[in-house]
Amino acid sequence: MASIELTGVDEILNKLQQMGANVGRLENKALKNAAEPVLEDAKENVPVRTGKLKKGLKITNVKKKDGMKYILVGVDRGDNSEVFYGKFIEFGTSKMPARPFLQPAYEKNKNTIRKAIAETLKEGLK
Repeated sequence: MASIELTGVDEILNKLQQMGANVGRLENKALKNAAEPVLEDAKENVPVRTGKLKKGLKITNVKKKDGMKYILVGVDRGDNSEVFYGKFIEFGTSKMPARPFLQPAYEKNKNTIRKAIAETLKEGLK
């Protein structure tokens, strides 16, 4: 009967555990980096009257739903927000035409988003 002796298994397992913790942070960083160009373009696109809406645009913290991480770019969705009207500007109302600023920013940056995520992950895993 043959026998196999493995040495360094504990060290490898420790490295993998450390890498697992770092991968989570790396994913978050990649999402934030990918959202930055969208935020910048949305701020350029937003109609400015008082400047509140432009200042109210932000990137949320990373969220997780059904095992999937995501991040949002936009305005605070709460009704008590000073810029609650962002949705009316973006989508319009029955009396006001839409003046989208978020969707065009996203469309413009689709490829940039993919590249930013890939580059951040590639750099972090070196």
